[in-house]
Amino acid sequence: TTMSNQVVSLKKTCFNTLRKITKIRFLLSKENLKTIVNSMVVSCLDYCNALFFGIGQKLLLQLQQIQNAASKLVMGKYKYSHMEDDLEKLHWLSVKKRIIFKIALLVYKSVNGIAPPYLSELFGYISYGNSVRLDVPSTKSRHGARAFSVIGPRIFNSLPADIRESENATIFKKKLKTYLFTKSALELNFDPRKSILVHK
Repeated sequence: TTMSNQVVSLKKTCFNTLRKITKIRFLLSKENLKTIVNSMVVSCLDYCNALFFGIGQKLLLQLQQIQNAASKLVMGKYKYSHMEDDLEKLHWLSVKKRIIFKIALLVYKSVNGIAPPYLSELFGYISYGNSVRLDVPSTKSRHGARAFSVIGPRIFNSLPADIRESENATIFKKKLKTYLFTKSALELNFDPRKSILVHK
């Protein structure tokens, strides 16, 4: 499939980059190494990663393997070394969490008027108790369920109110990242057909 080809291509590019960085890592401090890996590898994982929401577990695992290899390089570990809590030590969200983070941030910016109009126009609003939630369009197909206009509201609505109602994007990002760090992979539903994607 097209998505599978995209993941394979990304994995090849990132591992080639990691091999090149490995050859010069002895010249770099840990902080400089982390900066380079972030800018040349992790940033590739983040580029348009919202499109990866709802992909199969096999493809998601391949993306995670890239980040795992990047973290081992920064932490000075060998290929088959145990990961332990390296991602947390580096303050990196896992790939699955980074995808959710990106979508939630785009929605926050959209509903607060700091995103392009074509994104803001995708969302409608409904009353939900004492609060206002985003309307989730109905869809019958799996592809339709992965549309930003559908998964965006589902993810955003499932976040705690104090995160959704953050005063600005900087505070939103800080609160959201902290929140996602407290969630295990099993608590994050990656099925676009489900109504709640981030369980409290």
